[in-house]
Amino acid sequence: GLSFSDANIPFLMADIGSSHASISTGSTPALHGIISAKWYNRRSGEEVFCRADQTARPVGTLSLLARHSPRYLLTPTINDVLLLASNNRSKVVTVSLQPESSVLLAGHQPSSCYWFNSANGKWMTSSHYMEEIPQWVNHYNQRNIAEIYIEREWNQLLADNLYEIIIPDDNPFETGFFNRFKTFPYKMARIRKESLSQDFEILTKVPFGNTLVADFAKAAMLEENLGTDKHPDILWVSFTAIHQLNLLFGPDSREVADALLRLDIEIQRLIHQVEETVGRDSSLFILTSTHGVSRDPDYNKSLKLPGGYFRYRNAMALLNSYLTAIYGEGDWVENYINLQVYLNETLIDSKNIPFLDIQEQAARFLTHFEGVSRAIPADRLVTGAVTQPWADLLQNSFYPDRTGDLILILQPGWIQEENTDSDSGSPHSYDRHIPMVWYGWGINPGICDKPVTPLDITPTLSRILNIPRPEGSVGNIIRDILQ
Repeated sequence: GLSFSDANIPFLMADIGSSHASISTGSTPALHGIISAKWYNRRSGEEVFCRADQTARPVGTLSLLARHSPRYLLTPTINDVLLLASNNRSKVVTVSLQPESSVLLAGHQPSSCYWFNSANGKWMTSSHYMEEIPQWVNHYNQRNIAEIYIEREWNQLLADNLYEIIIPDDNPFETGFFNRFKTFPYKMARIRKESLSQDFEILTKVPFGNTLVADFAKAAMLEENLGTDKHPDILWVSFTAIHQLNLLFGPDSREVADALLRLDIEIQRLIHQVEETVGRDSSLFILTSTHGVSRDPDYNKSLKLPGGYFRYRNAMALLNSYLTAIYGEGDWVENYINLQVYLNETLIDSKNIPFLDIQEQAARFLTHFEGVSRAIPADRLVTGAVTQPWADLLQNSFYPDRTGDLILILQPGWIQEENTDSDSGSPHSYDRHIPMVWYGWGINPGICDKPVTPLDITPTLSRILNIPRPEGSVGNIIRDILQ
């Protein structure tokens, strides 16, 4: 295929939410509104998950917690445009372990949108997409495939000496499963027992999870008759287990190396089936990622590289005390999520304090904390008063009703004190640099060093499909693909 060596994400806070939405829309969080996997809603005083929708009924499970839809996605996706252009004769199917991935890739009106229910090991959807689960999915679920994998053991794919460029399997820089299981082999049933649960959550964090996704995607392709007529179809497949392993073990670990080798096999199997069924000249594959990953700060320190943990709980407590000393008693800090500080607007208004003044005071205070490179008041983003080097990244990430009042940027090598799902949003290259490979129909193999972003996928694909690009799409057409 054609590999782009300079593919980078053009916004901050790149994670499972913001990046999947950006890939399918060709837009930025500033336009599509998915600034992160979750944010704080001032009106309700609650944290909002990007795929949550209490009006959506779970389909394929009895769990009332699994209520998901794209209600917070504010722009159309390429899928929506394709289905409109084809009068619903084209088909769009999305598959992932995580609902965020599948929902935000799918858009507003896909043919099918499926995700893995880790509570019971079945595949499910919601009433936003369909009222009943298709019969073929019921039959597939009755095979209880997750039960098979929960009894398996994860061993190294290759011999020990072939992992010698990776750090040792037993090292102090890994959290592992429950801070206990950190070396091969990994017995799924034993780890599940440690969790005191009979669910299948562990499968979403190991290579078996990617196998589950690949197998279901292949079944969906056949059962939903993708690629069998003159109308183009799209199959989105998101493999999220690698992300979980990066959080637990780090990108230099033997576990991640082994999982990547196994993912390569799963992708090869998926490509083979598509080419066998549809034909190599009638299929186009695009491979990319939602974000990069940082090394463990303690591992960096062992190499005499800069890095550390930003103690945000301590920082927020001290910030509140600092603002109290200036403005009087009160809960000045309302919330903190993913390097964003939400100030108490009600309290600030009641004391007639100019909002930018308190933002500036808080920003100056926070830049004194170890590991903090910048603290940017959101009001400066509203007026466009932020200067480089990261002005464009900040503007592309900013959605006024959802973004916090202060955005923190950490020094290279620094992450938040907890290893969370949203630790990939820095402006540094290790978080923003991603793979992008196009393979198949009309693609000349090679390596291209032209700068591209995941936002470019949708407009380029729109040109290939001869359909309008989605409203809100700001990516560029990759001319090298069309040559």
